[in-house]
Amino acid sequence: MKNQPHMIPESIPLIERQLLINQCRILAVIGDEKERELQEKRIEILEKGYTGLYPKVFNNLYEEVPLSVYSEISDIMKMYSRINDSIRLLPEDDKGLLDLASLEFEGFDQDSGMHYYMMSYLVDRMDEHGEYKGRELKSHKSNSLLKYNRMLSVYFEYEKLKKEQYTSEDLQKFIDQVLSLSLDTQQ
Repeated sequence: MKNQPHMIPESIPLIERQLLINQCRILAVIGDEKERELQEKRIEILEKGYTGLYPKVFNNLYEEVPLSVYSEISDIMKMYSRINDSIRLLPEDDKGLLDLASLEFEGFDQDSGMHYYMMSYLVDRMDEHGEYKGRELKSHKSNSLLKYNRMLSVYFEYEKLKKEQYTSEDLQKFIDQVLSLSLDTQQ
């Protein structure tokens, strides 16, 4: 999903406008000179109902990140945690036989901007997924989300079977999904 422009209301009911005006008045009183000027402009825009200027009232709000984006990131991170733990426990001989590089976490591409920003926030501000701190989270491939979704189909299958550690054969199923994506996108 592409990041859409902020969803600025085209109309605000009278009561909500009055509440916003009152909040702006409070902020004007407690703020410094610059803040007071900003709030006075917002008050005027709201009082006069200048709908075309509403973006100036709401300019610091972002579009909400859907819960589905958070859930998808969470599933991807759980999957990678399980894959990485399994790879660590594999005998060295087995590691050499698998194309483990194809399974690498690549971050999120700009077409999945919400995923990238949510993941960055989780890693940098919420101290979650510490293994990705300091790593590049922006993918330079346009199909990273497709790759993860193909891998998730295998992950969910294993979750149903309550598999907590993957064998070489299990990991190969993930690799096969990634390779099939490469073939699909080349055609």
